[in-house]
Amino acid sequence: MKELINDIGTKKILMIAGIFVGIIVLIIVCLMLYNSLFAGTSYSKIENTLVSAAKNYYKANPKLMPQTSGGSVSVNATTLASNKHMKDLSEYTKKINSSMSCSGSVTVTDINGKYRYTPNLKCGDQYETKTLVSQIRSNEELKITGQGLYEMNGGYVFRGDTPNNFVEFSDKNWNIIKIQDDYIYMIMRDAKDIKSQWDNRYNVNRNTTSGINDYAVSRIKTYLDSLYNSTLLNEQSRMLLSPYNAPVGKRDESVMANDGSVENSTISENTYLGLLPLYDFINASIDANCNSAASKSCANYNYLSYLVGSWWTATGNSANTHQAYKIENGKVSSSTTNVNSRVRPVVRLVKDALYVSGDGTETNPYKVK
Repeated sequence: MKELINDIGTKKILMIAGIFVGIIVLIIVCLMLYNSLFAGTSYSKIENTLVSAAKNYYKANPKLMPQTSGGSVSVNATTLASNKHMKDLSEYTKKINSSMSCSGSVTVTDINGKYRYTPNLKCGDQYETKTLVSQIRSNEELKITGQGLYEMNGGYVFRGDTPNNFVEFSDKNWNIIKIQDDYIYMIMRDAKDIKSQWDNRYNVNRNTTSGINDYAVSRIKTYLDSLYNSTLLNEQSRMLLSPYNAPVGKRDESVMANDGSVENSTISENTYLGLLPLYDFINASIDANCNSAASKSCANYNYLSYLVGSWWTATGNSANTHQAYKIENGKVSSSTTNVNSRVRPVVRLVKDALYVSGDGTETNPYKVK
C-alpha cells in the first residue's frame, strides 16, 4: 500500500512539473510571437515616419526633387533629423532595442510627374527593409530539376507546373515570369474581359485586311498603351511600374534559340504594358522536348499553359507578314493577326518594389507596395 501511495505521489509530482514546464514554454512562445509582431509593426512605423519626414523635407526644398521622369534622389535620416522633420532615428529604434544601431533613408522617384517615396531601414542583423526581389531570392532555392526558380539567360526564371510565383497586384492576380537585372517581369492571369485583334490593317501581300505582323505599328500595341491610364491599373500600381524595352522580334516556328536573342533583335522602347515574347513561354516549360514554337511538348510542366483561353504573345511569325503567335489550349499556335484573342499584359516592377507579405503560393500570393 505504501508503495502504491508513493507511486501516486510521484505521478502527481511529474504531472505538476509537466504542467509547469508547459506553461513556461507557452509563455515563452507567446512572448516571442508578441515581440515579433510588435517589432514588425514598429519597424513599419519607423519606415512610415521616414517617408512622412521626407515628404516634408522636399516640400520645404522643392528644387531638390527629381527633375526628369524616371529620375530619383535620396535623403538620409540624419539630414531629415537635422532639418527638424523627425527625431534622431535612435529615438524610434530604442523602443524596440535600446542597443540597436540603425540607418535609414528615403528615395524619391519621379513616375510620370508623380512621386514615389521608398523607405530603406537597416538595423544590423535584426531588420532590413525588403524588396520583393530580395524576398524571393532569399526564400526560393535555385533549382536544376523540377519546378521552381532557375538561373537562366543571365537572370532567374520561374519554371514548371505550379511554382510559387503568384502576386496580387492592382487587385488582380499575376504570375512572376522572371527576374532580370533586379527587375521583376509579371504577366496578368485574369484577362477574360481584355481582348483585341493583334492587327487588322490591309495587307498588300495578301490583298485583304488580315493584318500586318509588325508590332511597332500594330493595333494591339495601341490597345496596350491605352490600358496604362485605364481602370486596369490603380494609382498605386502605376507608381510601381518601370518602362522597359519590350522584345518584339519575329521568329520562325523551327527556331531553337531561346535565350531571347531572336525576339530582342527588335524592341519596342519605353513600354509599360507589353506582351509575352514567345521564348518566355518556351522557357517556362521543364519538358526537355520543348525547344521551339513547333514543339507541342511546351504545354507540359508549364504554368503558363494553364492560363485560360487563347491569348496573344508579342512575337510575329517571320515566315510571313500576317501571322503572330498565340497560346491556344496551352499550345503555341500561329494565327492570322485579325483574330480576337485575350490580351495578357506583361509589366516590369521597379527594382525597389517593397515586399509586404505572402509566400508566392496561389492561396498566399506576394503583396508589394
